[in-house]
Amino acid sequence: MTSIKPRNLSFDLGSALAAEWNDDDWFRTAFFNSMSILFPYGEKSFIDSVRAHEAYVRDESLREAVRGFMAQEYVHRREHQRFNERLCELRGYDLDYLEGAIRGDAKTLQDMDPLFWLATTVAYEHLTATIAGQLLKQDGWIENANSDVAQVWRWHAVEEIEHKSVAFDVYKAAGGTQGMLRKAMVLMSWEFLVRYQLRSLLHMYRRDKPPFWRTVGQAMRFLFARGGLIRGNWTHYWKFFRKDFHPNDIDDTIVLDRAIDLYGLAH
Repeated sequence: MTSIKPRNLSFDLGSALAAEWNDDDWFRTAFFNSMSILFPYGEKSFIDSVRAHEAYVRDESLREAVRGFMAQEYVHRREHQRFNERLCELRGYDLDYLEGAIRGDAKTLQDMDPLFWLATTVAYEHLTATIAGQLLKQDGWIENANSDVAQVWRWHAVEEIEHKSVAFDVYKAAGGTQGMLRKAMVLMSWEFLVRYQLRSLLHMYRRDKPPFWRTVGQAMRFLFARGGLIRGNWTHYWKFFRKDFHPNDIDDTIVLDRAIDLYGLAH
């Protein structure tokens, strides 16, 4: 298992979020901004769902990994809440509206079958780790971004990869099945792409009013070009549906070690 190193970092982004911080590209900027909106309530749900099943964890190394997972997710939640509040202050977005869907769904998940709740965390951890791996491999996504904002995403990506198997291993220890995981992934894929990302992007678009056709072109390149979000992650996404899938089947060791060294994230 990859070493899980909680990094208690804090980021002062100043006024960087007021502009198209990601290479003057409205769509790429807004996509990452909208993804940040998910994290404060999402990370809390992830922590709580794993904590609810800690009693099933007998292996001491997994217990230690769970502690590292929770510590990392706690800092993610804190820093993205600051990110989101500053973003909405500078750009006039309605944070209460943006958080509304994820806040309501997080409460709904807590009221469902506890094991399915944990399965949704496993699905989300696969989505975020897949995106994180592609971000670190395909640094062009943020290569020309504001350096301070880019460091937030590189740090988060590194830690998502480090703890990508923890929720899965707890789920298996609690007796979870691959069939339930597949159902959770179908639901969470829809929630992530449509209910959360599209909803937030439309809100941001209405507030910012960027040129329509230029924005469409930016979206098509980011999503569907070689190395883009959809095209670049499709293979890894579908591995989740294999009968014998485990997150560590996707070996990110080289890209992880490179990123930790290159971006000063060893501690």
